[in-house]
Amino acid sequence: MTASSAQTPAASRRPKAVHVSIVHRSTDIRIFHKQCRSLAAAGYDVTLYARTDGVGPDGRSPSGAGTPQPYTEDGVRVVPVPRHGSRVSRMTVGVWSLFRPLLAQQADVYHFHDPELIPLAIALRARGRKVIFDAHEPLPAQIMAKHWIPGPLRPLVARATEVLVRVAGRGMTAVVAASPLVAGVYAGAKRLATVNNFPILQDQYAVAGGDADIPYHQRTRGMVYVGGLSDIRGLATMLEVARIAGTRHGEKLTLIGPFMPPELEQRLEDPSLTDVIDYVGVKKPVEARQLIREARVGLILQIGPEAYKQNLPTKMFEYMAEGLPVVASHFPLWQGILDDAEAGVVVPPEDGRAAAEAVSRLLANPAEAADMGRRGRKAVHEKYSWEAEAQTLLSLYDSLLPSELAAARAR
Repeated sequence: MTASSAQTPAASRRPKAVHVSIVHRSTDIRIFHKQCRSLAAAGYDVTLYARTDGVGPDGRSPSGAGTPQPYTEDGVRVVPVPRHGSRVSRMTVGVWSLFRPLLAQQADVYHFHDPELIPLAIALRARGRKVIFDAHEPLPAQIMAKHWIPGPLRPLVARATEVLVRVAGRGMTAVVAASPLVAGVYAGAKRLATVNNFPILQDQYAVAGGDADIPYHQRTRGMVYVGGLSDIRGLATMLEVARIAGTRHGEKLTLIGPFMPPELEQRLEDPSLTDVIDYVGVKKPVEARQLIREARVGLILQIGPEAYKQNLPTKMFEYMAEGLPVVASHFPLWQGILDDAEAGVVVPPEDGRAAAEAVSRLLANPAEAADMGRRGRKAVHEKYSWEAEAQTLLSLYDSLLPSELAAARAR
């Protein structure tokens, strides 16, 4: 029983959950919009420690100017974590400065979202707390895509993370995996639950201030991509698609997200891209969702790393949820999803001309493209929505509560 449980009768208090990230922003879709809001809606007292960068839910500093202050949105209390000037500082001072504040929360469940927080989570576990590690990615394979790690060192670092994975699996109360592929990486965990990162459907945050359903023939954007912009995510291929299909049809490719590394943005200075690229930078989830909704073709032309070819493509499901036909890499898993739903086409991700021709066919045949979009949306509603995943998360949480509190929730 936690200290808070001893002080307050179980029947008269809400179970308390604390989510923690020093990497992700407080508006992160998986952490805030999916998990924290779902828990709050189910009656949990939820606090999120995360980066706010001085920005609250309304796009302004909650305190006007100066130091970011805690704020509450949709029943979730958000506590800003400090930003640090270097990765080393973030992974040392940034991590351990949270130990006492988190311990003082006396939560029933602590939920951590970054690999660098694993030692902190284990320290809390050693103090008798219930801790969950949320594995967003297949960690060892993810290391191979980190541009800031020198290439020759990546295999060594990847092997080190394999040890970290084993430590996390055995040291946590439970591990939550964002996909079956990630679950396979943590197969040795004492307790493991797969909570797929599927899109939210019955949710108003995604349509606030925008049109919830724009008919396909009224959409004003040609192609769209949302996510990190790097060569391993198909940047070079997408630019070739814009040059060929964009020029041919008088359409632009809307790019949403950060360049990784930032120097890659210089590629947009190529005169052949001036009239076919609309780079809008990093957007809030609601704004990115609206831009997707305005488009007619969604691109996901990731090249690697190898393990990602077996991972569920969250962007694909987000495009499908908004009625976009998808042009995707010809990985067997992805092809199976699109073929089963009849919702898009696959191409070799390094073949810019083949990808451009696939996009061109969709832009030239809007009725066929609209039908693909409708079938994709239907598939997401039937198979790939967050609503069912939220129940898996809630079942795990309820099973970790003190017995008297769990009994009170069950009544």
